[in-house]
Amino acid sequence: MGRPKPLLRWEGASFLEHACAAAHRGGAAPVLVVAEDPGWLRERAGAVGDVLWVGCPTAARGQSESLRAGLSAALRAAPSAAAVLVGLVDQVGMRAEAVRALLEAVARGGFDAWASGYGGSGGIPSHPVALGPSTWPLVARLKGDVGARAILHGLGARLAWVELPELWRPLDCDTPEDYRRALVGNARVGGGEGQ
Repeated sequence: MGRPKPLLRWEGASFLEHACAAAHRGGAAPVLVVAEDPGWLRERAGAVGDVLWVGCPTAARGQSESLRAGLSAALRAAPSAAAVLVGLVDQVGMRAEAVRALLEAVARGGFDAWASGYGGSGGIPSHPVALGPSTWPLVARLKGDVGARAILHGLGARLAWVELPELWRPLDCDTPEDYRRALVGNARVGGGEGQ
């Protein structure tokens, strides 16, 4: 993207501010922010609320590094957690309602992991996702630019799909073109409480 994604601006706030607001308003606690240099990001982050900053100096090696660092820190902060919720800062427009729906599904139990499915997403897990205890050892085996999706695909019937309205689907903002679409409002990004 040519600049740090967490600090890109959208609808009056940074991507990071939006992501943290959705997590807080959706009931996630504690909320952790994983960054290669958390001190640098914290100085520029804006209004992210009460978060725990987690350093991941090896983040440039890929998603697996950040996921591992975040999971380890989350388990230190909340050792009795029933699941760890994972969201990505570049999922522009992730809503508090989606976070809440995942947490409610986790509370009902019965599965190893939970994935958001927007409007019949065709078996492609979307964020946020929640990883239960049986999946945590699998995170340690991930390498390179591989995230939780690699784990979710192998769970079969042990993965719960949390169906959410298509209107709530966040935009995966990976390219400058994605960002331009988000800025001009051509992306399917819903407004509302999670913004």
